[in-house]
Amino acid sequence: MINGNWKPLISYGYEITTIPSKQEIELALQADDASTVVTIPSSAEFIDAAIEISRIFRLAKIEAPLRPKVVGAIVLALYQGEIETSNQQSLMSVNLLCEIAIGELNDILDIKKQRLKETLKLTYGDFNRLEPFVSRIVSVLKRLNIRSVLHTSIDFLGLFYEAFLRHGYDNNALGIVFTPRHITKLCVELTGAGITDRVIDVASGTGGFLVAAFDKMMSNASSHKSIEKVKRSLYGLDTNPTVWALASLNMFFRGDGKSHIENQSAFDENVSKELYGKFTRAYLNPPFSQEGEPERDFINVALECLEPEGLLAVVVKAGIFADDDNKNWRREFARKHTLLGVISLPEDLFYPTAAPTSIMLTKAHIPQKPNDYIFMSRIWNDGFEKLKGRRVEIAGSQIPEIQLLFEGFKKNIYQNSSIATFIQGHNILDGEEFSPQQWLEQPTIKENEIKTCREKIVYSIYQTIVSFPDLAENVLENFTRGSSDLKPLEYNKSEVIDYFFDVVTPNSIGEKNYIDGTCPFVSSGDTLNSIVRLINEEPSEVFMNGGITVTAFGQSYIQPWAFMARGNGGSAVRVLLPKFKMTLNELIWFTSQINIQKWRFFYGRMSIKSRIGKLQIISPPNELRDIGDDLRTRILQFRRELYRSIKI
Repeated sequence: MINGNWKPLISYGYEITTIPSKQEIELALQADDASTVVTIPSSAEFIDAAIEISRIFRLAKIEAPLRPKVVGAIVLALYQGEIETSNQQSLMSVNLLCEIAIGELNDILDIKKQRLKETLKLTYGDFNRLEPFVSRIVSVLKRLNIRSVLHTSIDFLGLFYEAFLRHGYDNNALGIVFTPRHITKLCVELTGAGITDRVIDVASGTGGFLVAAFDKMMSNASSHKSIEKVKRSLYGLDTNPTVWALASLNMFFRGDGKSHIENQSAFDENVSKELYGKFTRAYLNPPFSQEGEPERDFINVALECLEPEGLLAVVVKAGIFADDDNKNWRREFARKHTLLGVISLPEDLFYPTAAPTSIMLTKAHIPQKPNDYIFMSRIWNDGFEKLKGRRVEIAGSQIPEIQLLFEGFKKNIYQNSSIATFIQGHNILDGEEFSPQQWLEQPTIKENEIKTCREKIVYSIYQTIVSFPDLAENVLENFTRGSSDLKPLEYNKSEVIDYFFDVVTPNSIGEKNYIDGTCPFVSSGDTLNSIVRLINEEPSEVFMNGGITVTAFGQSYIQPWAFMARGNGGSAVRVLLPKFKMTLNELIWFTSQINIQKWRFFYGRMSIKSRIGKLQIISPPNELRDIGDDLRTRILQFRRELYRSIKI
């Protein structure tokens, strides 16, 4: 509903051929007869437009940090009227239309109006090369049905900037990453923002969370007074002038909120004093790895802005919930606040930025109780997947299931599923991990998954021989027979890894510190059995009987030769040495069990010795005998065939 009285019909996948004038749209908004159909562009259309406009900016030699400003100014100008693109008048026309639009704002201070005008003004000195290209940019935006869409409840600016900064060339130079709009909506749905709530985002970006909260609150605002209350109930902060202006525009296009978007820092003492304890809902995606301002500081400030029992939903890099550097913060957090839940998000959510993230849901200023239940879940399908450099829509989103499970959780209904579980507060009181990857059970492993995984492990050994043919000579003659003095393997037994294996951290330093030789050096790569080079061996650092290696990111391989492995630094390899007699097929079985749980590990939660040792696995249901020639014989034969095949 727009302005409280118009319910547009939204159609997807079709393109209208004419764009209504601003006057026609305003008349349609007043009709309340559901007679106007507004076509909403698909995500693919947003991406195509973002890529095309980025290409135009490169041709016009517009520096990357200035590009979002140009788009914001042109979008606002198009909202206001028709841009004059002839006779070198385009920049003047854009600036004039922006000034008129900003000047018409009624509930905003003049000083802020002036700052908005200055921030969005396209000066001739910076943008003179853009003049010949403005008409092309306008044409691209009009193909997105921009004028009509800006008057609906669709977050056009947010959707476009998400596509623009994700797929545009070098747009990370702006230094920010925008939260996908379906995730901001999810956070608001989980916390249930209503018309009586007061909402803040202390790092608001383009206002995605505020837009989602505004839409949710307005959906229940029927009277004039309730609508006006919602309009006074949203507050945002951002220190980047361009981003602040875009957030103000975003709320302006919604019909509200622009008077409470401030170009200030949440860490400013005067600002914080005004905000502390004033809000009931807070939403946040803090800047990733910003020097001097870690993510936890933004979370702390957001929590301080909430009254007791106020709710916070924050999308944040997942490492904060797992690494030792933040253990004290987690302990202090539990002493002051209640962790309601953590939801792990797909690793490619912010593609092309590689940043595993999670949603943390918190009740402010109520200390964690030992018997409180905490919702732990993982989304690996959010309705999108990475394909050919884009995140495209797919079926099977788990978001509706997460919402249903969390709604039950709020009513004390604890329904376990393959993507959710519940732990009690005493598990995290001393700074232990908040990560769902720590607490979720492994979904039932299908037989075909094990089969595929086992084939990949064997294939990797042979692929490694193709790249390092001399390694064939290094394959151990009695590989796996060295364990003959060990006790028999216990079958169909569910236990942690360090029940079946000794978990060892190697002594070797980085491979660049060794000269070339014949000994394989294993590091934390995902190809060629994690072997990066053949080096001259250091006898005290060699694993003479081979073993299983696990990279820092949980990728496991069988090493059927003597090898060395990286042991220093965060990306150290762990080596598993059997405690029981095991055939080659049984080693492959265990390696597969580890790889199937690779999802538990990422950059902020590496497979350190304590984590990999406590990983739950199950031994084979019965003995898996080796059949035919031993591995060394097979690999030497394979190399002979390889040499024969490449002779031309």
